[in-house]
Amino acid sequence: MAPRPRWYHQLQASKTEATLAVDLYNRSGTERQLEAFIVHMCMAWLKLLQSKVERDGGDLYIRNHRGQRQRSADGDWLHKPLATLLAEEFSDNDPRRVNLNFFVGLRNRIEHRYERDIAALIAGRTQAFLLNYEQTLVGMFGADQSLGENLRFPLFLSSITDDAAEALKALRKRVPKGVLEWVQDFDANLEPSINDDQRFDFRIYLVPYTGPKTEADAAMTFVRMDELTEDQRGKLDEVQTIIREKQVSVSSLGTLRPGEVVKRVQSQISWPFNMNHHTMAWRFYKVRPSSGADDKELTKSDFCRWNSTWRQYEYTEAWVAYLVRKLSDEQTYKEVMGVSDGGKDAPDATADLAASA
Repeated sequence: MAPRPRWYHQLQASKTEATLAVDLYNRSGTERQLEAFIVHMCMAWLKLLQSKVERDGGDLYIRNHRGQRQRSADGDWLHKPLATLLAEEFSDNDPRRVNLNFFVGLRNRIEHRYERDIAALIAGRTQAFLLNYEQTLVGMFGADQSLGENLRFPLFLSSITDDAAEALKALRKRVPKGVLEWVQDFDANLEPSINDDQRFDFRIYLVPYTGPKTEADAAMTFVRMDELTEDQRGKLDEVQTIIREKQVSVSSLGTLRPGEVVKRVQSQISWPFNMNHHTMAWRFYKVRPSSGADDKELTKSDFCRWNSTWRQYEYTEAWVAYLVRKLSDEQTYKEVMGVSDGGKDAPDATADLAASA
């Protein structure tokens, strides 16, 4: 039998890294599971992409302008880093790439005594991190290389009871402010379509199944939205509505009219902030579509939501806090309001800022 090519062994090393990442994440205790998961999953992705490039006859080396391979200070050949391989394989807005970039950035901001709280906060993105790897692995090398037979659904204790919403609120209060703000800033720069993509953040509704059990039943069954009929989607919408009404009272939704947002922000920053400024802010941060857009619900839901009953946009407390944090910085304020480049689109903002200086 002919020896296996080098890329095959690299592929097996990639799968070993992914399996180790899951084992470390699912172990009992609180000792740096999230950081270990991120490190080993990044290694798994690196080796996976290296395997594909090598199998396809591509170039793994960093080269100078003459096309010559470059060496490190130790004399070893320099290989393309993960960021470069990702850019060569996936587009900028591919949710898999965005998800991986999220974890690369988060790794340097983890505070270890709060690691379990941070892990719970981003559990959907963590699941997507693994699912993206598995789907890409199978897509590149075939179903016979899948990790499906090696990984099992874990047994767990988590906030899946009726008080889950309150538990999540309490958890957010424990996560360090710097980490929460970093996650919020990362999300604010995403297109709504990316933020809602399951490949970036894997979110599910758990509905206990109590009907007759058959031998073919599994503990969990995943249903793709694009495979549902219109009637089935309507039923799912009903379930989502029931869950929201049960867990979150109307008074706690915290939605605000634009005028209320303006008042709150103006009272907390040193620069003028009126309705015109607010319009420029939501346009700058792309939190909602333009007024004439067909799909009015395509918003950044952490900040803004379309109220189909009243036919208007409503904003959240998180949007107020975000604006206060961002616009308290004079340079950021000028950038958002278009002041630094002459303020062609916002003469009001330019005049107001000059008057307040």
